[in-house]
Parts: sequence; structure tokens; C-alpha cells
Amino acid sequence: MAIRKRTTKLLAKRHDLNYFKKGSPIRMWQWRLAAVALVAAVVWIIASSVHSAQAFSSGPISSSHAVFGQRCETCHKPVIEGAGFLPVGFGSARKVPDSACESCHTVGLHHANQTIATKQCSTCHVEHVGAMHLAAAPVTGCTQCHANLEVKNVPANIATNIQGFTKGHPDFRILRTASPEIREAAYGLKYNHAVHMKKDLTGPNNSKITLQCSYCHQVEDPAGKDTAHSGRMANVSFERSCQSCHSLDFSTKVKEQAPHAEAAKALAFVQMKMAEAAPGDKAALLKAETILFRGKCALCHTVSNIDDLPGMALPAPNGGAPTFVSSTQARFVNASFDSSGSISTPMIAPSHAPQRFFSAALFSHTAHDTVQCEECHTQALTSISGKDNLMPNIAVCQKCHDGQSRPQGPALSSGHAESGCSLCHEYHETLKAELRTGTNEGHQPAFRIDQLSSK
Repeated sequence: MAIRKRTTKLLAKRHDLNYFKKGSPIRMWQWRLAAVALVAAVVWIIASSVHSAQAFSSGPISSSHAVFGQRCETCHKPVIEGAGFLPVGFGSARKVPDSACESCHTVGLHHANQTIATKQCSTCHVEHVGAMHLAAAPVTGCTQCHANLEVKNVPANIATNIQGFTKGHPDFRILRTASPEIREAAYGLKYNHAVHMKKDLTGPNNSKITLQCSYCHQVEDPAGKDTAHSGRMANVSFERSCQSCHSLDFSTKVKEQAPHAEAAKALAFVQMKMAEAAPGDKAALLKAETILFRGKCALCHTVSNIDDLPGMALPAPNGGAPTFVSSTQARFVNASFDSSGSISTPMIAPSHAPQRFFSAALFSHTAHDTVQCEECHTQALTSISGKDNLMPNIAVCQKCHDGQSRPQGPALSSGHAESGCSLCHEYHETLKAELRTGTNEGHQPAFRIDQLSSK
């Protein structure tokens, strides 16, 4: 039997090489559907550009930017200059440049000594992830530099390896020890927390009271203040918190109390009232002045010439208890008189207790109002000196702020508090510059933290 031979030429003749030139029902419908899809896409893009950009949005915007509505062009600018004809939000044709942010937000450099170039705003402030606080940047945005910090002229006391709040973060600078002289100059008050925290103290009208921390320490009224003041503790007011127990009465002949003011004003008030109540009675005037400055003011303040006032403690004979010269006695020990027979104006050291101890960070007492004061300020129960710094250390904060962080959601599980850097720190130096220059509504600390801290 003859063998059948197959060649390439013979095989090629079995196929119609012009098949693609002939139409078919399937191919015809493919072209029609493609044309319809293309037209629909163009119509959708044009319609969306004219009426709404929601179709291009990658998610809901933050509440702070909700005012822009669907005007995406407010932030999103063309990547290529002059390409404004492209539809709003079309693919990746539009970006958010820093200039779009800076048209509303005035910010400065993170730090003058930074060596790494500043990243775009949108690197840390991620939009279209929900109605969250846009300033809450992820921890990685900070640790990408601070985990291995390289800055020019870095001070020796700056931490250069911070990988999170619970890893590498140093203790708070305010807790560094300072000399008694600096503390005395800074705080200027003699105060015993331990005594005031005892039960059944003698209060107004000889009533028995037990003080709570909130009796003296109250959160500042936020009305008219910026966000940096939110939850800030107000300075203690003598009239509101102290005067009901520590009155400034100075004589049984006068019903009014002396003003809690400068020494010269208080002295002038006493002299005026005693001239009306006991004219010409120099002994009564001296007694009233002594009661006020030695018996009342010196209880909390440092009075420089207190030893010149009557009633000074005499040396104890043979190691016994000291004796005091009564202001009602005819003689006065080392009393300093001016031409009118009154004492010279005492020099009283003012109180410079800073209202804001953490000048490089933000803290809100309002956000912690479910926690008892003494849970954080544990030393207040035993402190007997006004020079004691009762700020909690970082270990106290880390009990709740244990390193877990989801600043842009979802919420952390129960028992874990947010630990993101943006919770306490601001990236830009605008606020810190205002505090240094005193332009922040006059609430800058009287002393800088580095002045209260040892190096």
C-alpha cells in the first residue's frame, strides 16, 4: 500500500486564509457591545463631571472638609499643567498638591533642624477614609524619621530612637529634677497637699469638710479658646477655692477683708480701713498689718522681710520650744516702721506656677474625666511641699495607652486607649512658636520647661 504524503503546502490548502475578512454574528455583536460600552463610559464621565464627582470618590471625606461637598477641584489639581479639561477625579489625572492645602492652612516646618525633606501633606493626612479627625496621622508617619533621628545640632537630651509611645519614648521632660531655688522661683507657693486631703477639715463657719481635688482644680472654660486649650486645667483662684477657709480679715474693727492683690495695694487698704476704724491708734494699725502679712500672707507666700514684723519667733531657750512675741504687747522686736508709724511694704514672692506644664505636647483633662485624679497624681496624697512636681510619669499613662494605635479607625477594643503620636503632639510648630513669643492669647508659661529642668 502506498504511503500518503503530507506536506505543509497541502495542509495549508485545507484552511481559508481569508476568514477574517468575512463577517460573523458573534463578531458583529462584539463590535456593537464595545461601541455601546465606549459611548456609555464617555457619557458617564461627562455627566459625572457636570453634575457630581461622587462616582470617582474613593470614600467619604472628613467632616472638616464636608463644606466642599462635591467640589473635588478645590483640592484635586491636574498632574499636568493645563490639563484642566480632564474630568474632575478622572483616574489618577488629578492630585492634591501642598499648595491646595496651604491655601486654607498656614503651617510651618516641622523643625528647623530637620535634615529629611518635608513630605507632602497627603502623605500623613489621608483623606477619603471617613469622618475622622484628619490631623490624626498614623504612627509610621512619625517613626519613619524618629526611629532613627538625624538632625543638625541635635541636643544631647533629645531621644533619637522612638519607635512608639511604649518603645523608646522617654519620660516627660517636666519630671526631670530641678533645684529648689528654681522651683521656689517658679512656683512661689507653700502648699501642703497631704494636709488638705485629710478628712473632716475645719471649713467655713467651723463646719467639717473633706476636700476633693475638683474643689480647687477645675477645667478651664473653653469658650473663645483654640483647640490647644481644650481640657486645660485653669489656674487655682484664691477667691473661688481658698478664701472661704483662709479669710484675709485683719481686725475685728473692720468687716471687709483685705484684697488678694499686690502687697502695696493690700497694705494701703489696711491703712485706709484702720484709719477709719481706729484713727491715730498706731498699735492697732501695726497689729492689723502683722495679722495680715505674718499670719495670713506668709502662710502660703514667701515674705522677704517677715523677720522684721512683730510676732517673730524668738530663739528657743535651752533647746525648748520657741516663744513668740505677741503683736498686742507694748514692745515689738525688730519692727520696721516708716514715717507714719506703719511697717514698710513687705516683699512677697509672686507665684509663677505655669498653667501648661507640657509645653511641647497637648493634654486634655476633659478626655480623662472618668478617671479619678489621684489615680494619676498619686503623689498628691503625701506631698507636703509646694515645690513637689506632681505630674504623673509616662508609666502611669502607659497603663491605658499601651501602644496600640488606630487614629483613623476602626476603634480599638475595650481596655486599650489610643497611643498615636498625634494624640499629644502637633507636627507643625505654629502653636509652639505662639507659646514662645507670647502670641497665644497670653497663656504662655511664665517659665519654659528647660528652665525648670536640669540638663
